[in-house]
Amino acid sequence: MNVPLDARAFVVDLWERPATVLDRHGAAVAELAAMRGCPQPPNHHSEGDVWEHTRLALEILGDLPAAVHRFAGARLADAGLSDLAFPGRTLTQALGVLLHDVGKPVTVAGDDGAWTYYGHDRVGARMAADLIARLDLVAAAASAGLVVDPDAVAWLVAEHLFWLNTDVGRVTDRAVARRFVRDDGRDEALRVLAWCDTLGSRGIDGLPHVDLLVAAEGRLRATRARAAAAVDRPPPLLDGREVMQSLDIGPGPRVGAVLAWLRSRHTDAQAARRDLDARREQLRDGPLEGVNPGR
Repeated sequence: MNVPLDARAFVVDLWERPATVLDRHGAAVAELAAMRGCPQPPNHHSEGDVWEHTRLALEILGDLPAAVHRFAGARLADAGLSDLAFPGRTLTQALGVLLHDVGKPVTVAGDDGAWTYYGHDRVGARMAADLIARLDLVAAAASAGLVVDPDAVAWLVAEHLFWLNTDVGRVTDRAVARRFVRDDGRDEALRVLAWCDTLGSRGIDGLPHVDLLVAAEGRLRATRARAAAAVDRPPPLLDGREVMQSLDIGPGPRVGAVLAWLRSRHTDAQAARRDLDARREQLRDGPLEGVNPGR
């Protein structure tokens, strides 16, 4: 039996009472209804099927700081991250949490506890975009004075496995920054989704496995600190290629040392180039501290 969906009530409930939205509206949305009964490995999801996992993640979203403190507070304190903070909730975030595993029912394979869902992040991203368009949730949200970004929701679903598929100790700053050092708000929404997903996934002991996300928060903080320092750092007067060409040397520590020496003495690029040309032999072969700047 088809159950009609009141799209406006759906987005208002998702915004105001996220933990209730599946029970109130899930039967009216085929992609959500398919979550019920979709199995998950009990060693990672003792909470139950995809429906129950999503419902629990939405419950976590309702008071994320309290849930993080309850389940990860001690680990965060040990890691020097007890000041961890989260942004205010948005409808885009909430849709990301609701739909993050929407691709699991159509990608599930295997049996007897060894289920897999390969590609459910990318498949789910397309499904999320289609669902938002089909139900006209942008207009429904606007009618309630709310805002949703469909592209951001699809992006969140596509990226929600990043930390799970990443070696936190070896991932590059560039990969982390592409997702978590942004000016469009998606970085913080992805953090929220990661915590809701993690805290809504329960192990055999009934508790979430938080160590990975605690480590990820430390890695993220370090990446953001380096990104901020790079913004504050003055641009180089010259680049390494110009130094190598002028001094006829190859890549190596000498190039960086010459650049640092020039930066300590000049604020003007043309003056730095004149000094580089006038002292080519000394800068190439001699001790930098002994080079007379000629002032």
